[in-house]
Amino acid sequence: MIYEILELYTEWQRRVIVNLQETGIDFLWLGDDIAFNAGPLFSPEVFRNIFLPYGRRVAEIIGVPWVFHSDGNLMPILEDLLSLGMAGLHPIQPNAMDIEALKRKYGERLCLWGNIDLEYTLTRGTPEEVKALVRRRIEIVGRGGGYILGSSNSITPYCKPENVLAMADAVRQYGWYNGS
Repeated sequence: MIYEILELYTEWQRRVIVNLQETGIDFLWLGDDIAFNAGPLFSPEVFRNIFLPYGRRVAEIIGVPWVFHSDGNLMPILEDLLSLGMAGLHPIQPNAMDIEALKRKYGERLCLWGNIDLEYTLTRGTPEEVKALVRRRIEIVGRGGGYILGSSNSITPYCKPENVLAMADAVRQYGWYNGS
């Protein structure tokens, strides 16, 4: 039964991707949460033997840069995921993966997107804490390119508005707006 569902889902994704690419899109955003903070939802062996072959069938028809999205700790399966050829990874939760270590190891071949802490900084922190975190991410992870600043998931209704504004202000102050 699982293989029948995976087959249907794979064929549906392929059709959608073909149609989207015919519209002239610049990039795709694919994936879904396949990990907890502690690690993948299933063992690396299960991922490699069951899910990865279907992912390859989808990836082989993508003709534009694409970003893979999944919350959680992908480290045990990241090399396998990278074999699919994605250009970026989102959202890189700070309590699950170390974005600075990812930058050192994969920064030449993977655009990193996200990592501004949603669980504390944007929801309960101060604007000063947000600005300090944004500055650090831009200075360390943004160095040399390959980083898109964003939250570690999305901007949720429970984020403090002043912290979201502080994130935008910090990007203008420390990011590409000032020529860095």
